[in-house]
Amino acid sequence: MNTIHGLAQLVESDISRPICTIGFFDGFHRGHASLLVDLLQWSEELQGTSTVITFSTHPKQVVEGMAPAVLTPLERKLELLDAAGVDTVVILPFDEQLSRWSPERFIDEVLTGALGCAHLLMGFDSAFGAGAQGTSEYVGSLEDLALELRTSPPLLMEGEAVSSSAVRKYLEKGDLTRARRLLGRSFSLRGKVIYGDRRGHTIGFPTANLDPGPVLVPPVGVYLGCVSILGETEPANLDDSAGLWPAAINIGRRPTFGTPEAPEGTPFDPHLDRLEAHLDGFEGDLYGIVIEVELHRRL
Repeated sequence: MNTIHGLAQLVESDISRPICTIGFFDGFHRGHASLLVDLLQWSEELQGTSTVITFSTHPKQVVEGMAPAVLTPLERKLELLDAAGVDTVVILPFDEQLSRWSPERFIDEVLTGALGCAHLLMGFDSAFGAGAQGTSEYVGSLEDLALELRTSPPLLMEGEAVSSSAVRKYLEKGDLTRARRLLGRSFSLRGKVIYGDRRGHTIGFPTANLDPGPVLVPPVGVYLGCVSILGETEPANLDDSAGLWPAAINIGRRPTFGTPEAPEGTPFDPHLDRLEAHLDGFEGDLYGIVIEVELHRRL
């Protein structure tokens, strides 16, 4: 997959007949996957280049000063887009200047200008431009639009449109089953193993303390899942995989060791809470190693 960073690099790129879609793709759920199926089919019809335009920062962080916790870090998102078969991803830095661009300016300077795009696929709830004005309805109403516009319908599951906000809602409740249905895979957290209090070794249950970074973490509780040992680099090298281990995962403040107890279901607090995984049967040192923790269900 070809990855382009920023508008300057995009201007210098030569993409053959780009068939484009735009979005933040947080969580990369089944709705996103359905949209990309439509994008790939259209690209095949036109013998073009399937092209995803996304952003390095959640737009709400710039526009509102605060954004919901990210479900999928950028590097993981790129892995999922690559696995879906996307040809090219354009990553634009979402800053105050870009947030003030009208939909028309975004079309002129990015889509038809820098990209030379003549075919745009939009999701049912996607929008771009200042004030999220550039919905598919608005773009379709523009006179002399130099784009062929198509809209991908919502993917419904149990009568609910699959969306990042719906996935986030279930994860914040600790409902991993419903979140998995919308994602099409188990929710996971990836990061380096960091030093904890190292008390687990003294009681015969060594644990891996994960630093998940600035992403959404489900609420306090004990979970069943599994752990993949990925490698010594971040982003992880998937070729370095050392197997999949069943695991018990504790998210919380470890009241056994004197920290005030947080009731089950309390939102994760990165300043107080830990994410600790006990790998069943594993022996060895994981400090500094990148692991991925899949959460299957809360006990």
